[in-house]
Amino acid sequence: MKKLLLVSKEWSPKNKTGLGFCSSLHEIIFKDVGFQVATVSLNNSDKNFNLQLEGFIHFLFNPIFFLKKSESIIKNYKPDFIAVESLQTVISEIFIYLAKKNNIKSIIISHGISILPYNKKIKYIVRSIIWTFYLPFLIFFIRACDIFLSLDPDSINSRHLDVQLFKKNRNKLIIKYNNSSRFEKVKKDFVVSKSKRKIILCVGYINHIKNQEDLIKLAEKIYDLDIDIKILFNNFNRAYFDKLKKIINSKNIQNIYFINENDTDIFKEMINSWLLVNVSITEVSPLSLIEGNSLSKIFFSYNVGNLDKFKGGIVHYSLKQLIFNIRSLYANKFFLQKLEDAALKDYKVNYSENNIKDSFEKILNIKL
Repeated sequence: MKKLLLVSKEWSPKNKTGLGFCSSLHEIIFKDVGFQVATVSLNNSDKNFNLQLEGFIHFLFNPIFFLKKSESIIKNYKPDFIAVESLQTVISEIFIYLAKKNNIKSIIISHGISILPYNKKIKYIVRSIIWTFYLPFLIFFIRACDIFLSLDPDSINSRHLDVQLFKKNRNKLIIKYNNSSRFEKVKKDFVVSKSKRKIILCVGYINHIKNQEDLIKLAEKIYDLDIDIKILFNNFNRAYFDKLKKIINSKNIQNIYFINENDTDIFKEMINSWLLVNVSITEVSPLSLIEGNSLSKIFFSYNVGNLDKFKGGIVHYSLKQLIFNIRSLYANKFFLQKLEDAALKDYKVNYSENNIKDSFEKILNIKL
């Protein structure tokens, strides 16, 4: 049995993030297809190996210690493959470097790259200037990688800069994979709320890159409809959260509210929603939208990342377009049903766990 070391900075249920849920699901699927799997975390005591590393700054204080600790994990486990979830995480870079050093096949499971500016605002331009110092390292890690799993191998979007760089490597294997819903196998005998008010649901942490300010603008523009906008979060940036609440209170907006994910059931929230919405400026392949599709829920989103490839929703180029389509769909049950049917079909064909298994089996069959 081939041995695989799966490395990620985030794991569910401790980290309730897209990356955290994907890492935990990938562990299960790697085992299902026939790998022996051991897991490595930054700072999760329930994983097989725990670096007890807090982040990049912590690493800089004692890089030799953490490199030796990581190398010790590799020498003790003796993996045939080292797979890392995403780049720009410190822990991924450490293990790709050590895989190259120890002549072990390395795998990058890409979740996108965040270097180029999201838009022309000065704070994003400054951020990108800082991240340009990472580019030479990114090129090294990409060249060191043997197998690259991409959400969209043909993308020319800046969020897929890593796949564009990897495709310049000759005789290296690139495999398309997808994200999947944790609700795929949930029994569907649920009770749907009979509330007359429709719910537009946004799932994710509260932060300026998630752009919840546009949801407040949306709430203002559709106040005359029986629609509530619900923001379901598990983490937040305090300053930005306070800013949002201040805007809502100052304008006395009453059709938008926040709910901590710990105080509810995300499955029931999705089931009882009318549609999901994504106004982020950074997303690549939002897990919450895929999960909604698996439950026959459509999404409205801005056109970012891979979302123009999804058939389970409608992408928009402006808030004005999004508002127009919400009003158009509001009383059109026939069109809504068509979209919901397309969402579920798209999930089953392109985003189910079986698709991930097919991708991972290609790795298993590689001759070392």
